[in-house]
Amino acid sequence: MANVGKPASPSADAVRQQLEKILASDMFRQSRRLSRFLRYTVEHAIDGECEKFKEFLLGVEVFDKSSSFDPRIDSIVRVEACRLRTRLKSYYETEGRPDQILIEYRKGSYAPVFCFRDPAGDEEGLLQPAVPTMRGWKTIAVLPFADLSPGSDIGFLIDGLVEELLQVLTKVHGLQVVAQTSVFQYKGKVLDIREIGAALRADTVLEGSVRKAGPILRITAQLADVKTGYILWSGNYERLLEDIFAVQEEIAQAIAAALSGQLVAESGRESV
Repeated sequence: MANVGKPASPSADAVRQQLEKILASDMFRQSRRLSRFLRYTVEHAIDGECEKFKEFLLGVEVFDKSSSFDPRIDSIVRVEACRLRTRLKSYYETEGRPDQILIEYRKGSYAPVFCFRDPAGDEEGLLQPAVPTMRGWKTIAVLPFADLSPGSDIGFLIDGLVEELLQVLTKVHGLQVVAQTSVFQYKGKVLDIREIGAALRADTVLEGSVRKAGPILRITAQLADVKTGYILWSGNYERLLEDIFAVQEEIAQAIAAALSGQLVAESGRESV
């Protein structure tokens, strides 16, 4: 529905005012990385510099990656774009609910879109969720990841990664996540996935391992079907251990994004 009395799109000044309001909100002022990403892309979009939205340039200029940055290996830009879409959606549903100017990022694009809020937008889902909606109930148990480092001395980092992953997965609509206290009893034990899944009443089980080699952190994760014991999905991630908390959050987001897509696909096949 057209907005009567409003131009087709907000002016550059209006967008800049909206940007500053968002950056000053509770959701963004404590998040330096997302704020920097938002400001960079909005300012360059206003100036019409679309060439700035290449994944390599964003990695170097926004996230301080070196000239050897390879987006095919390091998914930081994709992960942060997902986080930014989610954070903006939450902002417009809470603090920014009265705001008339929307700054959105469509999936598959790093270029922001500026528009006026559609009065029917909240009801019709104008602001699309950043994670898929499950078509049917699924339950997942996240087992404690194994520490494969030579000194087995990164348990604190692994616990933080699993905790972050649990927090992200609980936000996937329709996905039930087994409580961490129920899963902790399996730490350090080697058991059949089917036994663990049956005991926890879970449809799927996520397990993995973490290895630290100098400044490099290598994470492996795999999702198994409890009924068959077959692997549904697996992923490998390698990151420089510069900021422990940032790495934990980034990896958790990357794994959750991969799992949400896989689980939706599996659910869709079951419903056929």
